[in-house]
Amino acid sequence: MNIKEVANISGLTPNSIRYYERLGVIPPIPRDKNGNRVFGDLEIQWLNFARDLRHAGVHVEKIIDYTKLVSQGDSSIKGRINLLEETKDELDEKISELKQTREHIQFKIDNYDSHMIKIEKNLMNEEMEN
Repeated sequence: MNIKEVANISGLTPNSIRYYERLGVIPPIPRDKNGNRVFGDLEIQWLNFARDLRHAGVHVEKIIDYTKLVSQGDSSIKGRINLLEETKDELDEKISELKQTREHIQFKIDNYDSHMIKIEKNLMNEEMEN
């Protein structure tokens, strides 16, 4: 597959794919005799993995670290697992924070008439006085 086809499949732009390769977020993509990138299943799996981690808010540097560990072969398996566990723990913390925020918003929705209207009126009155 070429870069445009992979961009359509992955939801990434061709520029993002090139950028990820240039930074080392994904391993180097094989090229044909004309220098065009040729994507196989493995390259698409790497792109999807990187995309999913980025969507989850994982920093590019951490993904690069993981890619470097993979390139070191079997000797880095323990390091890769540790990095993935650390990433999972960070995501669990974010999920917990998001759930708390969601609960807070739901409380405001459920109590809008009895709670929020009064607060908003007070805020509006303060702004008008200033």
